[in-house]
Amino acid sequence: MRIFITILLLLMCADAVAYLDPGTGSMLLQVILGGVAAVGVAVKLYWHKLRVALGAAKKEDPEDGSD
Repeated sequence: MRIFITILLLLMCADAVAYLDPGTGSMLLQVILGGVAAVGVAVKLYWHKLRVALGAAKKEDPEDGSD
């Protein structure tokens, strides 16, 4: 029922008369590049775990520290 109401409300929206200044494009570009950088950092931090999950690397044995 909620989906039906949401779709109905979206279809009833009137056209928006809005102005986008030149700085808006720059802001959107920064948001996109920031998202790409965040994904890159996350992949770098969890690279080994991703490889193990995909089966491309063997799981390391935990060291017990009793040498």
